[in-house]
Parts: sequence; structure tokens; C-alpha cells
Amino acid sequence: MRKQWLVLLIAVLASAMLWGCGSSGGGGDEVSTTTEDVATAENVGNCTICHTLDVHSGYNGIVGLNEATNGVGSAITHDCEDCHGGGQYHRGQGPIPYPAPDITRCETCHDQATTVLSSKHNYEDAENLEMLADGHDTRYCQRCHTAEGSVYFKEIIGDHDYLASAIVSYGTVPGDGQVEALANEDEDGNPILHSPGACSACHSPLTTELVQFDPDTWDPNQNGKSDQLDMCTSCHNYKTADGSQVFGSGTVDSGTVAFYHNTAWYRTLSTTHIDDPATADVVEGYVIREASDNPCFDCHGHELTTNTRYASDPEEATIHTQWASSGHAAGLMAAKLAADSGSRSEENVDNVTAAGGDETTSGGGFTHYNWDQASRSSCQMCHTATGFANYVTDSEAYNAALDEYADSSDVADLPNDFSHLSGWSTDPTVGSGQNELLYCWGCHTSAESGELRVTGAVTATYTYNDEAIVFPDVGSSNTCVVCHSGRGNNETASVSSRFAGHHAPAAADLFSEYSHVAYEYPDLDYSNVSYFAHDSIDADGQGPCVACHMNGEATDHTFGVVEKDDSGVITAIKADVCVTCHSGGHGYAFVTEDTTNDNGTFTAAGAAAALEEESEGYQEAGDILLELVANTITNYQGAVINQSSEIENDRGAFQNSKLPSDEPGGFAHNRYYVKRAIFDAIDWLEDGAIDGTIADYSATYPEGATWLGSSRP
Repeated sequence: MRKQWLVLLIAVLASAMLWGCGSSGGGGDEVSTTTEDVATAENVGNCTICHTLDVHSGYNGIVGLNEATNGVGSAITHDCEDCHGGGQYHRGQGPIPYPAPDITRCETCHDQATTVLSSKHNYEDAENLEMLADGHDTRYCQRCHTAEGSVYFKEIIGDHDYLASAIVSYGTVPGDGQVEALANEDEDGNPILHSPGACSACHSPLTTELVQFDPDTWDPNQNGKSDQLDMCTSCHNYKTADGSQVFGSGTVDSGTVAFYHNTAWYRTLSTTHIDDPATADVVEGYVIREASDNPCFDCHGHELTTNTRYASDPEEATIHTQWASSGHAAGLMAAKLAADSGSRSEENVDNVTAAGGDETTSGGGFTHYNWDQASRSSCQMCHTATGFANYVTDSEAYNAALDEYADSSDVADLPNDFSHLSGWSTDPTVGSGQNELLYCWGCHTSAESGELRVTGAVTATYTYNDEAIVFPDVGSSNTCVVCHSGRGNNETASVSSRFAGHHAPAAADLFSEYSHVAYEYPDLDYSNVSYFAHDSIDADGQGPCVACHMNGEATDHTFGVVEKDDSGVITAIKADVCVTCHSGGHGYAFVTEDTTNDNGTFTAAGAAAALEEESEGYQEAGDILLELVANTITNYQGAVINQSSEIENDRGAFQNSKLPSDEPGGFAHNRYYVKRAIFDAIDWLEDGAIDGTIADYSATYPEGATWLGSSRP
């Protein structure tokens, strides 16, 4: 009886195993092989990876270039059927639905594969063959331009001459230290090489482990191990293997090593990814965090497309070129494009490499000081990516550390570690000479997914009536509010010549009822007008900053709400929400007499002209106030004002005169708030009293006078 039960148990287990073999892959109805195909599968190496621990090594007899480790089959992270289809047609001998699964099979489960397929790492075989056409010596191109070449020749890394000598043409017998190039086509003329968009170009398709390199051969970050930086820079070179020289950025005279693409700046990583530590006031490029786990994926994901070559064409823009053109990147891309002569030469590459963001292109936001210097700790939360990321991750711990730098020689006592910058020191008086920009990883925990670090309502770094200021939760725009809410308000008297709100406090103006960022004269109303709605603009839960400065699209990283000509005049409005709301139904209407349509509605040109008119009025109103400050406040000397009750209003006037220069978009963010702040200051300085009217300044400042009006707005 016991024996019968044992036989029954074995039968049940066997049937369960057979049932499981056919269940993982689903239908398995796309049968594409025959029994004969399976019998010869060892020749193509598809089945042997699972069915034996004896795995093929090399390609075309090239031993050592692609040696697979015995036992890889036991490290597979998926069931066989996940890749090869249902086993109900196979069972050890029948046809297999997908005998050689390619990237389209991976794509069914891996979202990244879809992204790679749409990138420039993936191109059609026809285009690939055109690149590998007769008349063009392609043996060294295969190293980076084909998936197979990147795998089989992965230990061959170097300049043009080295690649050309190390890889001989297909059909040529290799000599000592040489390898034979791969065949481009089969006997029937069909392409047999693939673009580097195949997963296997970067990963083991079974374990997802990155392609490994010998640290003695290629280790630009000198960490003694193979990592992401080694893999990516094996093609996208930017340093020599020992880390001593910039790779591919110019001529021998400049102390660099020329790579194969050394005459095309947009194909050379070093033109945009190295900031010269000898030029502290210019940022020539992004500084890679070489010691991080994801030095390349800090900013790049599986989209694998930057499109630097076409950065000047808005139609070809990517999120990377948009960011590089923005103020958050110190206008780096604009500087590079301005230096580009359009020629394919080493001289042009040198010129583009040396160009960078400075005071002119960035307004000093990332170039004015050595922001990584320890004595600048309180500035780093907004002027460096490292500081921003650390502050928003744990603001309480960050603030607690701000005052500890003065006597510190230990990086652990500092709020931010900038050891990835060349020459950085914990000495409060020493800066590295390199400066960070607001990199992707500053705002995002993942550049690939776009996940933001700031997930809730932002608390200001200053208070009002001794109470914490908590701004409204505005979704993705919370990230912007952190820095653009300013550094303070005028609640507490200050002898500083700086504007209390600091620079670019756009969110502080937008949410003025929380921040009170301008100097507010006693007993006057500064609350928003009834129809003010800029603080409640939304774009699918992403808030007003994204709605206007990214036109409701989180992928638009130019952050430019308007377009301007070379003289700074507004020529177009990029944000659709501006012109759809300001139709004249309430508040300010984007309509001018000479640019309206026949039916009296606004036009895009009219909207731009109207906004430029507002901007000019705001700036001229500031000029009126500045002139009065200079001519009226006699006790203002060297930024010091005597703090009496009456003179406090003088100090407030000086503070409000800073609004147009420190918050040039104030006229758009909260028009009535900044207008009242400037109007009241003018009113006070005219006669030392506020009566709600001001003089007529139209003769000298016509735009400002029109914008202000003669009575309090």
C-alpha cells in the first residue's frame, strides 16, 4: 500500500512539473523552430546556456575576448520560458517558440528596453550597414558601433591608431596582439551585426551584470574595479586609462590625447563633462561623480540620447540639451554653441572645450564664488547640486551643521562633501576651483524615472511673526519653491545692502501672503486682489512653476516662460496658460490695439508685446525708486542705515528698490504685490508720509509712470 502511494505521489509531482513547464510563458503558440533546429542549437549557443554548464567561449576563434564563465546557466534570473516561450511545445525535444530571443522579447517585460529601442543606440540594420559599407574601413568602428563588437573587442580601448592596428580587417589573419574584425554580412548578404541598442552590449542578458573590464586595461576613475563609468567611457572616452590626461579633447600641444572623433566636439565627452579647476569663475562642464554607484546614470538613463550635435535646433532638443541651455546649467550650452565655428577641427574642439558659463550667461548663480568652499555652507543648498540634494533630504540635520564648519578639518562635520571636485579642501578659506551646477541628481533621485527629491509642502528658511512659513503644497513645483522662496523677508531690520529675499525669489512673490518678502509699510493692505490666481495655476497636480516655466510638461527643462531677442526684448510667450487665461475676462488682458485680430481677441504677437510693455514698466518703476533712494536717503552710507522708527521706512524703500533687479519676473508672478511695494516706497520718499498718491514721472520715465499710475493700486 505504501509503495502504491509513493508511485502516485511521484506521478502527481511529475505532472505538476510538466504543467509548470508550460505555464510560465503563456501560450507559446508562435512556434518558430523544428526538431532539427533544436538538435543543432549548440552551434548558435542559444540552448547550451541553460542545458549545460559548458558554455562557448570567444568568437571566430578569438579566445579571451568574450570568455564566459562556466556556471552562468545557474545564475539565470528568469525562468527559461520567460524568454523562450511556453514549454508545452518543447519538453526536451520539440520546437521552441523563441529559440534566440532578441531585444523585442526583452521589451515585453523590461521598460528600459523600450527606451533603448527609441534611442540613438538603436538604429535599423540598413543604417548600420550603410555605416559599415564598402569603401569605409569599419574594423575599428565595430568596437563601439555594433553590439557584437562592443562585446568581443571590449578590452580594446584607445585612440584611432591603436584601434586600427589592434583590429585587422575581416578575412585577414591577425598577428601578435591583433584580432580579426567581425563579418558585416552573411553569405546571402544579410546583415549579421546589430546596433549597440541590444541589451548584451552593456549587460549580461541573463544576470543583468554590467559588462566587465580589466581595471589594468581601463579604469579612468582609478578605483581598481570595473564599474559603470568604465563601461560607458570605453566608447565615450573622456580620460586616459590612468586618469592623467583628458581623452579626446584636442591636440598634443594642449597636453591631451586625441581620440578618433577628436575633430568633432559633440562626439567628445570631455568638451562638456570636465570643469577646468584652473578657471574658478567659469564652468566649462559637468563634473562627474566618479566614485558614485551610478556616475553616468546620475543624469542619463536608458534613453541614451543627449543630441548635443543638434543642440541649436529646438526640434531636436532633448531634456539634456534643454537643461544645459538653462540658467540651472549657467547657460553652459549657449556658451559652447557660441564658441563653435562649425568646422571639424581640433582647434574648434579646443575652443568649445574652453567655453563655459560665467557671470554673463548665469548671472553668477553658479560662478560668482567658489560655492564648494566651506565658508559658503549656508549658500550651498541652492548654489550646488550636492547642497540642494542634502538639504531637501534632511533639512533639520543640514541646518544643524551649518555653523560647525568654522573650526572643522573633518568632512564629517560639514553639511556637504565635495571631495569629487578637484582640489577640494575642508579648509573654510579654500575652494576647489571647480563649481557644480544644479545637476539632474540634485533635484531628482532618479534621472531615468524623473522621481523628485521634494515630495511635500516646503517650509521657508525664515519666519513671519516668529512663526514658521509653510508654503502651499504645489506638487512638482515644490522643488522650485525650495530655493525660489528666497532667504528672508523684511520683518527683521537689516543693515545689509542685499535684498532680504536674496536673488530670484519668484515663489516668495507668488506666495507673498505667506512670505511677506517685500518691505510692507505699516497699516497698508498687501493682500492679493480678488482675481489673483497665479498661485493656484496647476498642471495635472504639478503646480504653477511647472505649468508656466515648463509649459505643463515636466520634460521641458529650458525653464523659459518667454523668448527674447538679442537685446532682451520679449518676442514670444512659451507658456500656453498665459495667453489662454489672459483673454480680457478678468485682470490684465494680453491685447494691444495694433496686434489684435479683426474680432478684437488677442494674438500671440500681441501677448508678447503686452508682456514686454509690463516688463519695461516694472523696470522703469524701479528706476524711479532708485533715483529717489539716491537723492533722499542721506543717512544711507555703505549699506548701513540708522535703525530708528522713521528711518525704518527709509530702509524699506531701499529694500523695495531691489525688487526689479533681484526678481525681474515680479511683474508677472504677482503684479499688484510688487507694484504696491514700489508705489508705497516712492510715496514715502517723496515727502516722508504716505497719502496714496505720487508725482507724475511721465516726462522722464514714461513706461514706469504708466505702469504705476498716480494713485495706489
